[in-house]
Amino acid sequence: MAPRKVTPSTPTKHRSDEDHAPRHRKRVLGLGEGTLLRKKPANLAALNDQHIVDIAAGGMHNMALTQEGKLWSWGVNDQRTLGRSGDEYTPLPVEGLDDVKVVRVACSDSLTVALTDLGHVYTWGTFRSAEGILGHSKETEVQSLPTRVVGLEDIVDIATGTDHVLALDNTGLIYSWGNGQQMQLGRRIVARRMLNGLTPESVGAKNMTKVGAGSYHSFAIDKDGKASAWGLNTYGQCGLDDAKVENIPTVGPIKALKDEHIVDIQGGEHHSIALTKDGRLFGFGRSDSHQLGLGYTEVPGTEDSTSHKKAIRTPTLIADLPPVDAISVGGNHTLALTREGDVYAWGFGEMLACGNGEEEDVEKPLKLTGQQIEGAKILKIAAGGQHSVILAVKA
Repeated sequence: MAPRKVTPSTPTKHRSDEDHAPRHRKRVLGLGEGTLLRKKPANLAALNDQHIVDIAAGGMHNMALTQEGKLWSWGVNDQRTLGRSGDEYTPLPVEGLDDVKVVRVACSDSLTVALTDLGHVYTWGTFRSAEGILGHSKETEVQSLPTRVVGLEDIVDIATGTDHVLALDNTGLIYSWGNGQQMQLGRRIVARRMLNGLTPESVGAKNMTKVGAGSYHSFAIDKDGKASAWGLNTYGQCGLDDAKVENIPTVGPIKALKDEHIVDIQGGEHHSIALTKDGRLFGFGRSDSHQLGLGYTEVPGTEDSTSHKKAIRTPTLIADLPPVDAISVGGNHTLALTREGDVYAWGFGEMLACGNGEEEDVEKPLKLTGQQIEGAKILKIAAGGQHSVILAVKA
């Protein structure tokens, strides 16, 4: 095996150590070097003329996809997640994708994934484990520019957790790779062979039509709208029956949702949200910062095994919402785009990611207002680690 490539300036500490560092918060918003926090949605003027059609938010970086299939990036670039050099404070084009058309993009904590119109997958950045940098592949520690993932063909959907990736092909098979310490890859990774997780392998699931991910857990939806989960389950974020099992190593059906037709399911750090075909939302997992939007709902068995963190292990209907068209789940907050075109937010409020201008947690879904979105048509939503991005067109 050839020596792994190393970027000398790459820090080895875990990204969670940097979450509240002011210099990083300045970069993630893309509003220039002087902007640390925004209490309400603000216009990202640098992208106004780029015909953006989709957006993605990661732990501390963001991507915007243009109508022509090109990517613009901004935010923290310590592990080369931006796919380019240059200014991190404002959006600039991703390099190395001149000959491909991107149709979808997803951001993890330290990695970016792009899906092309030909069903190919490109990635850049790196994966991390609890001990620090794990690597981009067995050969490369940090990948500076987009590179195609060998062996993946005819991919139709992608999803990212904090440090893992899921890819779904057109036959309904799912491939996973990255850090597998919490069983989020759907296969057991021996500690001394953690680099094996960096190679995509098939997950034990068939006839799937969509994939989703939380920070350390994973989801799949089959052709009948039935959802399955695997990975970290400490707060019941997998929605499975056995509350005593902290790590779910293989794909298992979410029986509590068996009577629902699920069209999307995503997770945050330790909570999950499922969207049904008729626009209803179900929440489950950690809820001590109101990540589920259930307020102080009384649900049997809402305490975890240590009785010090509030959790709702049973998928529970989130009331007080009109029919929802799309969801995006951040680290500890959630966004929902309704069929009427309104955005609702709830969850952890200290970092102002809910967009209501307050630092208090938002207990239940709250309709987003503000000068920048009033009268605008909301097209897409993206919830990141401690921030949110909205794609809108002025009416």
